[in-house]
Amino acid sequence: MPFSRAHKDERLRKQLWSILHHGNGVSGNAFNLLLILLIIASLAILPLEFLPSLQAYHGVLSTVEIFTVVLFTMEYILRIYAAPNRKKYILSFFGLVDLLSIAPFYLSFGLIETQYIRVFQLLRVIRILKMGEIEAAAAEDEEATMQRGIGLLTGETVEYVVTRHPFYIIVGCIPPLVATTAGLAALIVFDGHIVAIAIASCLFLFALIFLWRAWLDFSYDVIFVTNLRLILQNQYILGRSINQVNYSAITNVKPFFQSFIGYLLRYGSILIETMAAEPGHIELRTVRHHEKAAHAIMEKCFGGDRIPKKEDVEKESHRPAR
Repeated sequence: MPFSRAHKDERLRKQLWSILHHGNGVSGNAFNLLLILLIIASLAILPLEFLPSLQAYHGVLSTVEIFTVVLFTMEYILRIYAAPNRKKYILSFFGLVDLLSIAPFYLSFGLIETQYIRVFQLLRVIRILKMGEIEAAAAEDEEATMQRGIGLLTGETVEYVVTRHPFYIIVGCIPPLVATTAGLAALIVFDGHIVAIAIASCLFLFALIFLWRAWLDFSYDVIFVTNLRLILQNQYILGRSINQVNYSAITNVKPFFQSFIGYLLRYGSILIETMAAEPGHIELRTVRHHEKAAHAIMEKCFGGDRIPKKEDVEKESHRPAR
């Protein structure tokens, strides 16, 4: 019985870690989307706390803040519980970010009489970078899901998935964050007037649409490198498109950095040139590990003996796209 109980506990920890840290499966994908919504909500109220004209509503803002901090605290505790090596997680970069994003709130509760310490809440933005360790939702290793999702042929397997860098979703969160802050400000300043409610509702709807769009682009706009062909998937709010390119039709693969920020954060674009008529190329921007992805595609297109050397690929990646 003790062995069975310990086995169940270990299994639960592995499942939680798979969801919380790796974002695996439908549950992991939903959790990460909810986490982004929570981060936006917690950051949206931050500017409002520094406006003197809104001091009368400080109680309402504090209630929202307490709610978000409690949820972040519960998540932090669950991560510690599920971590394979708890000490390693707590002392890791993202473990410290998790701690510092909630600790200032508890320090300011009766210990430090200043609201400016809450600026540390901005560290929650960094938490989105955790998604650099998360595969795209469309890249689950479930054969049945892949078969239905992209229509794999008999004997066809996915060998590599080209996904976007988490910086893409961070930039995509800026419009929803601004819209959410503006909507909350309208509701508070105009004290729930019917016009303010209408304006705030439009702003909140705008925030949800743009966040959903950014999330779909980040999670589902991918390139599948299979053993038979290249499959491109583009997800839209009202549907998706799936196209395929035979390796024999690809004439060149060019990885390149989009900007200096891309060079620092190690993301870039991949340009795939084909023999088709205009448009005769395929491009995916803000790609995570774009040089590695380009190498995987070139290996399928040209064979191991014809792949450019690593130094040649890195040299090509520094050239701007034409």
